[in-house]
Amino acid sequence: MKTLATSLVALAASVSVASAQTIAIQNARVYTMAGADAGRLDNGDVIIRDGVIAAIGQDLPAPEGATVINAQGRIVTPGLIAPWSQIGLVEIGLDEEANDASTKNDFPVSAGLDAVDAFNPASTLIAINRAGGVTRAVSSPSFGAKMFGGQGAIVDLSGRANSITRAQAVQSVAMGAAGIGYNGGTRLGNWAALREALDDAKAYAANPGGFVMRPRNGGLSIADLKALGAVAQGRQPLVVALDSATDIRALMKLKAQYAINVIILGGSQAHLVAEEIAAANIPVLLDPIFNLPSQFEDLTSTLANAARLQAAGVTIAFASSYAGTYNLRLLPQTAGNAVANGLPYDAALAALTINPARIFGVADRLGSLEIGKTADVVIWDGDPLEVSTRPVAVLIDGRVTSLKNRQTMLRDRYKDLSKGDLPLAYRGAQ
Repeated sequence: MKTLATSLVALAASVSVASAQTIAIQNARVYTMAGADAGRLDNGDVIIRDGVIAAIGQDLPAPEGATVINAQGRIVTPGLIAPWSQIGLVEIGLDEEANDASTKNDFPVSAGLDAVDAFNPASTLIAINRAGGVTRAVSSPSFGAKMFGGQGAIVDLSGRANSITRAQAVQSVAMGAAGIGYNGGTRLGNWAALREALDDAKAYAANPGGFVMRPRNGGLSIADLKALGAVAQGRQPLVVALDSATDIRALMKLKAQYAINVIILGGSQAHLVAEEIAAANIPVLLDPIFNLPSQFEDLTSTLANAARLQAAGVTIAFASSYAGTYNLRLLPQTAGNAVANGLPYDAALAALTINPARIFGVADRLGSLEIGKTADVVIWDGDPLEVSTRPVAVLIDGRVTSLKNRQTMLRDRYKDLSKGDLPLAYRGAQ
């Protein structure tokens, strides 16, 4: 049996974008995320063929011609899914030319913005976060000149030109303190504006020609109304940025009134109304390490937020402001903090994998290791929720991806400080 390092080097060298390959990962502690205890399978094997999971179990023989990877008892999980980011839209936040995350000034289109138009699969941030085990992410415009952010996409972090898993997967809107400046400077104005937007989107979808002939004094652009039609008809989820229990209850009423699919982003006070959120079947994308109030509506924030929501039956996923777009790879560390504050270990893994897949409607393909699902797989060198743990292999669509990135290249360039024929900055540059 080859060593793990030897197998991965040979496999990575042999796999091309156009080719599919049969791979057998053997002797692993596999968390399939299907079933109790996170679907834990000791001494488990995973067979991958044509980019999907072909078999999973114990003592499975490697198919003829398969590349065998001996995991040597290491932990294997599905690829991590970051449920909220601007990955591929922003490279340097303070450089306008390198930041397509939102519009500037009073640009007339908001909900009609589409992340696919600017998504850059060659962003250096993609390789860095892929090396941390993140294989898929929601890439969405952030809130800019108006309350709606725009349409986000589910993307893979392979770096390939065609990295879009699902275009126009989600819409977003800023409410609560995050959106208080958009419509009259109060929550009253924001909720009224959101209801008006949904009413107009429904009216436009029912009769576009008649709607454009109506006298209009301001309001959203036609491009925005077209985009919001999918939200108003319940076909596209609406991520709503808010924190207070008051706003959460207002969102519940809105969901019931309009029969729309909503997702909470933030929810620092969600633990106060956890049972109500569960009853309303609203998932929450939360920061598990947020407990320092930065505004009035955060006064009851707690590190136990994730544990209390999960105990009440709320579907949670982790979208940490600490990790952010630049460091999505730190999401497992924030999950570890949630475990330290009462969240069960298997629930923390679920919040990184199968839960975001369920929330965004792609659990039939992603988020767990089950026969027939896409083979997004990570082999870890330790417990994935520990600070010092790193992936030793990341597979996306059944292909071994490179863990090389700008940070590893800088490390390798400068780790040898001895004098040489070339200055340090030029070593390895040829």
